[in-house]
Amino acid sequence: MDHMPTVTPAEARALLDHADSISHTAHNATRWPYITFILALGVATSMGTFAMALATGDAFGLAYVGLLAVAFALIIFFVISIQGRSAFARGRRWTVYIASWFVSYALAISVVIWAHGNVLLAGLASGLVLFVSFVCAAREGRS
Repeated sequence: MDHMPTVTPAEARALLDHADSISHTAHNATRWPYITFILALGVATSMGTFAMALATGDAFGLAYVGLLAVAFALIIFFVISIQGRSAFARGRRWTVYIASWFVSYALAISVVIWAHGNVLLAGLASGLVLFVSFVCAAREGRS
């Protein structure tokens, strides 16, 4: 093994471009479960809180239990789908995304509690949850 293969600058550039392409593909594949989770969580919580804000009695209970079931299913799916991946799991962006969703969701739950039955406030609050989750997913999709 005394002989080292000679690589031309053009071959080296092609190898680097190929490595960069593989890196981007792998990173994008790793992010999709995160993007999907953020979107699904936003849609589920937006629709669930809207339903809870407008429903009473058994319908309220159904909306509440349905939201809990969907949220738990999303969390289980997310945990299973990210095994071995860490696109931004411990990063600042993930914290900002979840904190942003939580603040908007807490506002929507406040509407459910204190302005129950108000269609305008329920629509605005649940729309905010949906908007925040879409912004977070779009931001992650572009990074």
